[in-house]
Amino acid sequence: MIHFLLTKDDFFAVQKNFIENSDYHKRRARHTTIILMLLTVSWGFLLAILLLPQTLSVSLFLGLAIGSSLFLALLLFPLLKKAYGNIILWQLRHLLKLETKWPRDTTLYINEHGIERKSLHNNVTKRLQVAWEAIERVSEDETNHYLYVESRETIVVPKRHHTLSETEQTKINHLLQQNLNITL
Repeated sequence: MIHFLLTKDDFFAVQKNFIENSDYHKRRARHTTIILMLLTVSWGFLLAILLLPQTLSVSLFLGLAIGSSLFLALLLFPLLKKAYGNIILWQLRHLLKLETKWPRDTTLYINEHGIERKSLHNNVTKRLQVAWEAIERVSEDETNHYLYVESRETIVVPKRHHTLSETEQTKINHLLQQNLNITL
């Protein structure tokens, strides 16, 4: 049994992990990056036309304008590639700014048959029982394992928890390794 408070930070960690690893968000991130690159090239071209002296020959003028706009797009590529994930997380933060369901009191029961999660908020208990076979995908970051049951349901399992003894932590790690092929 692991008892902890699930916070907004944990929710955003799940969302960030999902954005980085889901095929849907990877596709949308690629499309967004391409659109941002095209916009950057267009704006760079217009800026170069405005800033370059008009006394240059037409071929040199166009060559410099196109070259500088492509250089600007390549220079900004790492920033543009990260823009999609940051925009989505910003939107979620904005939507959840007034949300009152955090932190949520959560208890996980991990055994040979699966995982049971109970969460309590405002005297309402939400219970989810999942067999090991029902877990579709597993992901992780530095602090948590994310067990995706459905596209919109994720179980957060902390990698280390201060209330667990070394024996309990070893047993949980063994169950995760045995049933989900997680290397710890």
